[in-house]
Amino acid sequence: MRTGRLAAALLAAQLGAVAPTAAQQVQRLPLAPIPPKGEPVAPFFEGWYRNDDGTFTLSFGFFNLNTEQILDIPIGAANSIEPAEFDGVQQTHFPVRPRRDRGVFSVTVPPTWEDGEQRVVWTITANGVTYSVPGRVGVSALQLDYGPRAMGSVPPMVRFDPEGPEGQHVQGVWGEPRTAKVGEPLALQLWTDEVSVRDPEDLVNQEVDVEVTWFKHQGPAGEVSFEPWQITIAGGTGEATTAAVFSEPGEYVLRARVDNWGANDSTGGDQCCWTNAYVRVTVTP
Repeated sequence: MRTGRLAAALLAAQLGAVAPTAAQQVQRLPLAPIPPKGEPVAPFFEGWYRNDDGTFTLSFGFFNLNTEQILDIPIGAANSIEPAEFDGVQQTHFPVRPRRDRGVFSVTVPPTWEDGEQRVVWTITANGVTYSVPGRVGVSALQLDYGPRAMGSVPPMVRFDPEGPEGQHVQGVWGEPRTAKVGEPLALQLWTDEVSVRDPEDLVNQEVDVEVTWFKHQGPAGEVSFEPWQITIAGGTGEATTAAVFSEPGEYVLRARVDNWGANDSTGGDQCCWTNAYVRVTVTP
């Protein structure tokens, strides 16, 4: 069993997830090359946050086990969330860059979920293999927090308008819906503010660059290209502009990950420090 399958199996055992059946699993030698296509996509429950208003936020990510096959799995029987009231926010586009992406969307549940008995279950069927992962409150090893990291890093504040609402953390911020035409560039702008709790007298206090990376989150199987795909904002505060071009008409959700992973105490694996920014785009022919 390869690392990706092992991780999913361990998570299934811990949280009660539905792993592939024996008929679905394909046995390979331990050191066999990872196939470029034909592999499943594993949903991941990254952890849960306790919010000040008594609610809880559950963070989800994914692992595309293929090295070359990009998958678009529409919301429906092959890509669903239960209870149905939470269905529709999940990723439907699973790239190979990155194959493993953390905290791509979140679900906020009411205070009554504190007992840990209720679950939000994300199920993906890809290349004939079904994985389900439940997210729930109460597993102490998976509890996340909004506080600063060891050297003071926190996620950047993000806006779609310099005077508009701002967002932070995995919940992020949503921009106003946009429209575009196939093949015509759509300009997208973000404004970021690096929020730092570092002590100004501390030697570790320094300005850290912020990286803005754009992704297709939902949409039809057509390609979305970004130029540029990544933008570095020196010092963490400023404006980032990209142009998105769509190859197919349809309804899309685009996501920007705004992170300060250049800091010593901040990485995706540490569940810090980035903010998601989402925008819906209707693309016509």
